[in-house]
Amino acid sequence: HRKLLFVPVANPDGYAWNELHRPHGGGMKRKNGARSCTRSPDSADDGVDLNRNFGHKFGYDDVGSEASGCSEMWRGEGAFSEPESRAIRDLVQTHAPEVVLHWHGWGNDVALPFSYDWRAPISAADLETHQELGAEASARNHYGVGRAWESVGYPVNGEAGDWSYAAQGAASFTIEVGNSRDSFWPPPSRIDPIAAESVWAATYFATAAGPQLQLGSVSLA
Repeated sequence: HRKLLFVPVANPDGYAWNELHRPHGGGMKRKNGARSCTRSPDSADDGVDLNRNFGHKFGYDDVGSEASGCSEMWRGEGAFSEPESRAIRDLVQTHAPEVVLHWHGWGNDVALPFSYDWRAPISAADLETHQELGAEASARNHYGVGRAWESVGYPVNGEAGDWSYAAQGAASFTIEVGNSRDSFWPPPSRIDPIAAESVWAATYFATAAGPQLQLGSVSLA
């Protein structure tokens, strides 16, 4: 028995902006629609980077997030200041999932907690569990696996996966889909191939999230 929860779009503002302005791919709007930088109602520079707006180590430094509203990594006025991050928080707190997967673009890698600092303490047992699960989930798409500075190459604070692991105790993974040519908003022709790369990972995590029936031995009479 499994209970699966899906959030098809976690950043509807950014999705709508890219869909309108770059319908054939190439859009670079990664933030939400909050007015933070310009007076224009339709600027790509405005908005909060939602993956830096979560409550664990929010604003830890100005490397893994930024304080300027014009930066593409602006963390917002405070932790969970945005309705989108609050919606994810409330969903996770209400249902207490065993495993949380956050899908982002791009990078072809699987990021593990913690992302905010390479010195961040995590128990050896929990790190090993995340590494083993991440390695198995990426066995078919061959994505890289590691903490943020090991996989995506830089630290992130106020990050969704850090929060769902630290605050809720869920095994948490951030799957960065797509390559450098796909970027944040791939062309329509790449949607199905990118989605196909996540099928095994999603199936595996759904199975690993609860009890499993395993065959211990076979005997022939």
